[in-house]
Amino acid sequence: MKKFVLSLCCVCMALMMSSCYSSSVCVGNMRPNEPAIEVGKVHNTHLIEGLVGSPEVRAKSYVNGEESYKVKHYISFVDGLLRGVTFGIYTPSTTKFYVPLKSATGKKTSKRNSRYYDDDEDDD
Repeated sequence: MKKFVLSLCCVCMALMMSSCYSSSVCVGNMRPNEPAIEVGKVHNTHLIEGLVGSPEVRAKSYVNGEESYKVKHYISFVDGLLRGVTFGIYTPSTTKFYVPLKSATGKKTSKRNSRYYDDDEDDD
C-alpha cells in the first residue's frame, strides 16, 4: 500500500510541475494587449521533443497582407496530452494569427475563421 501511495504522489507531483508553453510576437504597430481578431490557426507537428520540426509557417499568408499582426505559438492541453502519451516522440503545437480589431472591421472576415480577442493571451 505504501508503494502505491508513493507512486501516486510521484505521478501527481510530476503532473503539477508541468506547465503550458506560450509565446507571442507582435509585428508592426500591434501592441500585446490590443483587441484583435483571430484570422488563422495552424497545427504544427514536431518529432522527438521538437528536434525534428514541421515545415516553416509563413505568417503573411495567414494575415491577408496586414502590416500589423500578432503570432501566438503554444502547446495546448491536448497537445501536451499527446506528447505525454507518446513519451515525446510526437510533440504537436498550435500557432494562431491575430490582426488588430480596428484594421479588420473595414474588411470582410469569415465568422467561422475569425474570433474576437481582447485579453492577454498568457492568461490561458
